[in-house]
Amino acid sequence: MKIKPLYRGIVGTFLMLLLGSMYTWSYFKVSLGEAYPAWSQTQLTLNFTILMICFCLGGLVAGSMLSGLRKPLQVCLAAVLMGVGFFGVSLLPENPNAALIQMYICYGVLTGLGTGIAYNAVLSSIQPWFPQVAGMISGVLLMGMGFGSLLLGGLASAALKVLSLRMTFRLFGIGALALLLICAPVIRPPRPEELTADAEGQAAVSETYSYKTTEMLKRPTFWLYFIWNIMLSAGGMLVINSASSISVFYGLSAVIGLVVSVFNGLGRLAIGGCMDRLGWKKTMYLNNGILLCSGVLLLLGDRAEAGFIVLVGMLVMGVCYGGGITISASLIRSLYGPEHYAANFSVCNLCVIPASILGPMISASLQDGSGAYFSTFVMVLVIGLVALGLNVFIRKP
Repeated sequence: MKIKPLYRGIVGTFLMLLLGSMYTWSYFKVSLGEAYPAWSQTQLTLNFTILMICFCLGGLVAGSMLSGLRKPLQVCLAAVLMGVGFFGVSLLPENPNAALIQMYICYGVLTGLGTGIAYNAVLSSIQPWFPQVAGMISGVLLMGMGFGSLLLGGLASAALKVLSLRMTFRLFGIGALALLLICAPVIRPPRPEELTADAEGQAAVSETYSYKTTEMLKRPTFWLYFIWNIMLSAGGMLVINSASSISVFYGLSAVIGLVVSVFNGLGRLAIGGCMDRLGWKKTMYLNNGILLCSGVLLLLGDRAEAGFIVLVGMLVMGVCYGGGITISASLIRSLYGPEHYAANFSVCNLCVIPASILGPMISASLQDGSGAYFSTFVMVLVIGLVALGLNVFIRKP
């Protein structure tokens, strides 16, 4: 059966929305802490760290070890891992020590790997169907994942009010397994003859030499971009991870944290469109400028004790953080070609690991030392300026 690219894009976006379930951890964390009071906050937080690391490793596995496996089968494998992962958390034993290890394995490792595999498969399959608007389609797909965390988080919160924690996890496991299996056949890259109607856009993509991953890793420009991406992501996490706490500190509602997430999703779409219109270099400067603008607004709001200005600064940061994710998804194909995109993008996406460690760690250290957020906002500006300096030297190989 012939399926139009638009329908594939819709299904791909729906799947990315489902993959946003990995971020429902913040909703389940409280309930799991109540069910197992012996667990410390550090032990609970470690699960999210494991989840993020395995998410990156899952993408790496999909782009390298599973590169010979057809994309629909990769999505099916991801469905099984996510289904078993969520369902396994519903079977945690009463012993807190055994339950903690099982949670790390099921939620952290299995769900993380499954999400990473499906994430890589969907992005690398759906992008080639839209060669003339690769940036925009990347933004749409990633916006779906961003909003998925909100929608599924709300669903988890509502379910926990009427169902037990175990039943909620079982429903998430069954839902992830069933929906990913149903959608899997649609997720595949186009064959050459299927792009003849869009020959102009395909020709533009084909002009780029396709670097193997080993070749890409030998290019200094890749490492400059990798470090730049770490800095922008870490800078964003300084604010994003503490959005609710910052809101309360400046007299705003804790719900503001959810509004920042909305702008995070919108930023993915907006920056994706800029990639198509302005090109990767100008878009990188633009997103870097947005980071600096956020830092200035946050500092002004702090000095003036104006919660509204701080709010605007956080919303601007949401756009920047979402935009950085979209830039990677499109830039790797633009600079290093389409042939080895799945493997190359999965390697680039490993920057999430150090960013996920550095951002929260720096934020916590600065807040513990001062009891306020002024030093955190200064660090945002410092990171933005250093990243801007790196940006000057990033060139097409």
